[in-house]
Amino acid sequence: MTVELIEITKSYGNKVVLDGVSEKIESGEFFVILGPSGEGKSTLLKIMAGIERPDKGRIIVDGEDVTNRPPEKRNVAMVFQNYALYPNMTVRQNIEFPLKMRKMRREEIEEKVAKVAELLGISEILDKKVTKISGGQQQRVALARAIVRNPSFYLLDEPLSNLDARMRTVARGELKRMQKELKGTFIYVTHDQKEAMSLADRIAVLHAGKFEQVARPKELYEYPRTKWVAEFIGDFPMNFLPGEVVGEGEIEIGFRPEWVRVGEGRMECTVESVEAVGE
Repeated sequence: MTVELIEITKSYGNKVVLDGVSEKIESGEFFVILGPSGEGKSTLLKIMAGIERPDKGRIIVDGEDVTNRPPEKRNVAMVFQNYALYPNMTVRQNIEFPLKMRKMRREEIEEKVAKVAELLGISEILDKKVTKISGGQQQRVALARAIVRNPSFYLLDEPLSNLDARMRTVARGELKRMQKELKGTFIYVTHDQKEAMSLADRIAVLHAGKFEQVARPKELYEYPRTKWVAEFIGDFPMNFLPGEVVGEGEIEIGFRPEWVRVGEGRMECTVESVEAVGE
């Protein structure tokens, strides 16, 4: 399913959160919305889900305008940061809940739950209470509950942020594999650059209410369109030096720390600090 955002605008009082955001997300794409906290990423996701309404703009899903449709009429699955699982239920009961709401036959429900549990490697914990399983397992249960509905597209709001660093790395790989298997359109919000770079087919950097740049991860890293993107993307921000192009005037040169080769070229400088970061 393609998802098209057309001039999405949203304000709270005098604060403009989204200022004419537009982009077309292709069917089967893993599209990541990246930006610092408070930039409106979650608001944009809620507007796509139908939880909030834009002040202006339209949302088109596979050529159909869904801007004024409520969430239940959009066939969209949303996975939240806190997973929003029902604590009094087992894993199985959590996954099958949306299917029961659709009044599916028991045999069909059992078949779907078994299939999605196998896909996510949680078959052995189906009868455990969700309060008795790990954070990584809870994340898989939340994803299973979303997948089992066979939605048109998936909205994920920082679903890995509650996991420890090691578990996040594992979960990222599983999430990417799962998305490829499902061939689903995933729209994923995060403030974590590593997460964005490792998961995304394309990344949209949200800043000051607009997409500052939308590009593939490598392009975003090596060819940032603005100085703000250059400073924001990367474990270490770009270095900037003033310069001058003969006949054209003043410029700023931006370069990544790892692009420096000591002992080459004619520029002299002083190394102020060195940080060991593996490669």
